[in-house]
Amino acid sequence: MSNGYSGADLTNICRDASMMPLRRLRDEARQAVRASGGGREAEHRIIQQQGLNESCPSVCREDFLRAFKHVQSSVGKKDLEKYQKWMDDFGAK
Repeated sequence: MSNGYSGADLTNICRDASMMPLRRLRDEARQAVRASGGGREAEHRIIQQQGLNESCPSVCREDFLRAFKHVQSSVGKKDLEKYQKWMDDFGAK
């Protein structure tokens, strides 16, 4: 699944996945605000109440799968071939 991803790419995936639970809380707050007809202040109040009343949801597998869809690998096939050739020529055997 992570073939072709650099260390920086994987860091971005982890960062994106770690934000997914907060995004879910925000989206739930927005839905509640729309249902009540409140504005941005109401959204902030709901988010604060959620934070006080509940612990933040955990990151789950689906968060990582979704992050993999959003973060593209920055290492191309030619780069991988070049690194493999270097390992064949100079790497540990």
